[in-house]
Amino acid sequence: MSDNAPGDLLIFLGFAFNILAGVFFFLMARGNKSYESLAKKSYHAFTISTVLASAYLFYLFFSHNFAIKYVHDYSDSTLPFFYLLSAFWGGQEGTYLLWLMFNAFFGYIIIYNGEQYRNWAMVIYSSVNLFFLVLLTNLSPFAMMDFIPADGAGLNPLLQDAWMVIHPPIIFVGYSMAAIPFAFAMAALIKNDYSGWLKKVFPWAAITALMLAGGNILGGYWAYKTLGWGGYWAWDPVENSSFIPWFASLALLHGLVIEKRSGALRKTNFLLTSFVFLLVIYGTFLTRSGVLADFSVHSFVDLGINKYLVGFLVFYLLMTLVLFVPRIKSIGHKPLNYNYYNKEFILFAGMTLLTIFSIVVLFWTSLPILSGLFSNEPRAADLATYNGFALPFAIMFALLLTVSPFLNYNNFVPNNWSKKLVITAIISAAIGFGLFYFGSGSSLVFAVVFTLVLTGLVMFFFKRDLIKLIVPAIVTFVIVIVICELLSIDKYLYVLFFATAAMAVVSNLVSIFSFLPHRWKIMGGQLTHLGFGLMLIGVLASSAFTSDEKLVLPRGDQAPAYGLEVSYEGMEHDITFPKNKLLLSYEEDGESYDIHPQLYFSERLNGIMRKPYIQRNLLYDLYFSPEQIQDMGGESGLILAKGETRSVEGYDFTFTGFEMGGHDMGEGMSVTANVLVAKDGDTTEIRPAVSIASDESGKRTVDTPATFGENGQFNVTINQIIADRHAVSLSIPGLFKSQAPDRLILSITKKPVINLVWAGTTLILLGTIIVFLRRRSELNSQ
Repeated sequence: MSDNAPGDLLIFLGFAFNILAGVFFFLMARGNKSYESLAKKSYHAFTISTVLASAYLFYLFFSHNFAIKYVHDYSDSTLPFFYLLSAFWGGQEGTYLLWLMFNAFFGYIIIYNGEQYRNWAMVIYSSVNLFFLVLLTNLSPFAMMDFIPADGAGLNPLLQDAWMVIHPPIIFVGYSMAAIPFAFAMAALIKNDYSGWLKKVFPWAAITALMLAGGNILGGYWAYKTLGWGGYWAWDPVENSSFIPWFASLALLHGLVIEKRSGALRKTNFLLTSFVFLLVIYGTFLTRSGVLADFSVHSFVDLGINKYLVGFLVFYLLMTLVLFVPRIKSIGHKPLNYNYYNKEFILFAGMTLLTIFSIVVLFWTSLPILSGLFSNEPRAADLATYNGFALPFAIMFALLLTVSPFLNYNNFVPNNWSKKLVITAIISAAIGFGLFYFGSGSSLVFAVVFTLVLTGLVMFFFKRDLIKLIVPAIVTFVIVIVICELLSIDKYLYVLFFATAAMAVVSNLVSIFSFLPHRWKIMGGQLTHLGFGLMLIGVLASSAFTSDEKLVLPRGDQAPAYGLEVSYEGMEHDITFPKNKLLLSYEEDGESYDIHPQLYFSERLNGIMRKPYIQRNLLYDLYFSPEQIQDMGGESGLILAKGETRSVEGYDFTFTGFEMGGHDMGEGMSVTANVLVAKDGDTTEIRPAVSIASDESGKRTVDTPATFGENGQFNVTINQIIADRHAVSLSIPGLFKSQAPDRLILSITKKPVINLVWAGTTLILLGTIIVFLRRRSELNSQ
């Protein structure tokens, strides 16, 4: 039996059992309850087949079976344990199997908690599993090579990082989990039963948002510490393909809160639930179809499965429309409360803003496809385009987050509210557009956003009980503006951004303290919003106010940067050596520190790889990113190949060979270079040596110099033993002036308050976990 047979057989069995499970659940949904046992057993068999197929692929990786093409393409015999583990999801075939395995596990959520929706939801869910099984039968991870190679091609060096061991599984848990709310939503539509769909969907929508958040955040952190370009988010179309479902899932959570409270937005929530799932599939198409190959460094190549990806997307889009449209009237709804001072309206505003933002990002992400429909030269949106609209959105998000913690569900209407609104808006606009007209750091966008923010804030002052609660935030708003003025931040939009984000932080911090210590389970939203505010401050400060110094360092030289003396002493290996380290050091406060960023040529990727060194401080990071090594053509000493003679200042030097031996000072190998020195007919043999000695402080290099010349005026030591060239490099101070053989172009970037990004994102995750725990607890208690 060939090595691929067990894996392909398990995929085939999974295919068959999944179809049986879907058919039996369908028959049960049609009223025939006698198939329950068969339905469950079939699903158990499907799960077992999928798990065994995954386990077999792991076995093939760990046994280095390079006869399997996928194992050959994504691993080699030198990979350590954890990277062999992550090689499983290094390519498309493995990620589809991983996704299917998660699907298999999460199907039990529906089976054991689905209640009245279970059977129809499992029919829908089985169809999702069927899609992955179709892909795996056409794109098997168990396909054989035409021959058995001696070793594998290796794993992409960029993926050989601890964060990439956990980042893909987390994002795929999020992708897989998105199918659970979708299956419940479709089942509720089929049954025309909307009595319990909300409590079934809510916790799994929360865990979907949590996992998508975790995946995006970990991906950003991996990019920051690994790729060497100094950022963590580049609005890359492939990055966006997982970012958009995350924000859409956040919009869904806000909509579900409203429906749970008042029953409003049920139709919207059905569409949003489907939207999140469809976005996951659309993102999969963008990432894996090859349509973005010219626009994203993360894109997979086209492996001939596009028709299945497009078919899957169209099928579930049509399913949503066919089930939703005829039931628009029967779904029923309750009116939304549009009172500006009611929390429901602020939640609705947040949901709307999140949805619009997701759609705008979706549009620009899809630009290569859209522009390709009308032009032979498709194009992608640049970074400035994304930043241009993201900044105003972020300010409006921050405004909503500032007031939302203090609002309740009571209605309040100030006297003469329309008159007050008009007057407030006119005054705000006068100030905003006045700053635009007279201020050099303003813009039309600032004037519009400022008008909205100031109008929104002032209107809350007409509700007296709210004034006391938001005073700390307003004081913070003013203080931040003063600080920005003192720091000479001359872009008004940046000032408004920092001020509103700081308001959001203070408001939610105040609110969180009111929940502690006993009501912590209901502060998930506030904790998430606090983290979002901190993240906003960190994102803008670390990107807009980043400073950069570029050093050109000949080997052996040092140069100052940010108060440090940075030295370059060469490379640990040749630049073609995998993960070759640079030998750098810096001095700070009289202490010297060795650092080792990486710079090497990757044959697999046919390009130079750079991995930075990051010096972390509380208020900033220093980001040491090597750019390139330039050959200076010089020599670090007098280099002599065996048998070669070179003349320097009247002396003829001939290297006759090495002698290897033990070291008489202790353990360790010694190498002696035999060199003949001739001048004016006299020839002398000198024997400089170098050895490795060990003592209590560890291993160290010991030089044994030789001398020559009148009264031994010249000392000779061994610079380097160049074994692959059978040559030696000698240092002869006073006679041979060395030149640096190469120089390093090094970029050192100072990133202020970047820790706020990581602190904020961590709080977002913690807050979302608390939201999940709360909704899960509510599900169990009902």
